[in-house]
This record gives sequence, C-alpha cells and structure tokens, in this order.
Amino acid sequence: MSFSSIVNFMCTSEEEERSMKMNTASAHRSIVSRKNEGFTLIEMLLNLAIMVMIVSLFPLIIINISQFKAISSESYDINKEMCLRDIIAEIQDKKLSVSGTELIARDLTMGRKYGYSFHQSRVIRKVDGTGYIILLEHVKSAKFFEDNQHYYLELEWMDKWRAKHETFQLQ
Repeated sequence: MSFSSIVNFMCTSEEEERSMKMNTASAHRSIVSRKNEGFTLIEMLLNLAIMVMIVSLFPLIIINISQFKAISSESYDINKEMCLRDIIAEIQDKKLSVSGTELIARDLTMGRKYGYSFHQSRVIRKVDGTGYIILLEHVKSAKFFEDNQHYYLELEWMDKWRAKHETFQLQ
C-alpha cells in the first residue's frame, strides 16, 4: 500500500466521519423535535396513577350493586309484613269465621263481607264476593285456620335463596 492510498483512505474516512457527525446531529435534532410531541415520564406516571384510582373503584361499585340486589331480593319480607298488617287492620272489630281455607270477616255495621283466600300462588281479598285484590304473591300455599278462638294464617313460600313455612296469628 502506498502513502497516497493511505492518505486517500484517511481522507475518505475523515470525510465519512464528518458526514456521519452531520447526519447524527441532524438525526439528533429530529429526535429532539419529536420528543416534544410525546409523553414525558411525569405525564406517564400521572396517567398511571389516575388509571389505578379508576380501576380501584370497580370493586366498590360491584359490592354496591350486589348489595342492591340483596336488598331487592328481601322485598318478599316487606310484602309479607304489609299483607299481614292489612289483614290484621281490616279484621279488627269484625266477626270472623273460617270456611275451608278461606277467612271470612263480616262487618255487621256496614253489612259487608271480606274474604281472604289463596288462589294461584297469591293471597287475595274479595269484598262482598267480588274483586280480586292481591295481598301477597309467590306463595306456595296459604291456609287460614282457627284454634282456640284465635285465627291464624299458615304460609309456605319460596324465593331464590330460601323456602319458609310460617304461621302467623291474626287475632
């Protein structure tokens, strides 16, 4: 290899080196300008913190929804209590008798006859033999009976989670 070829080679390498430096400088400038358009580490951490807070609320929301479902499923107890309250309030000061499984309350002052019976999984009320007032639904069986001059309602009912057989004293 001659001296001129070595100098030539060195010149080419120096020129290439200069052009490479210029290319990297321009590439560095373009990277820097692109960096302004992206997210910084602080922005990413802030986004991550917000996302973690939102995701951490999901279990609380699910628990609240499940509690509402539990509350709404217990509406049968409330309906049963309202049915009993209505029957007890209406049969006060009335002459009572049981015919089969039907409770009959006669209002002697007004001449009306109230009948309470079980029909198609419902406890119903009829006034003077007409009407169909639903007092309680989703009942498997209901029976009115008399024992020692006391009147009782025997209910058997079932909801999604439980089946119950209860007897209530009406008077």
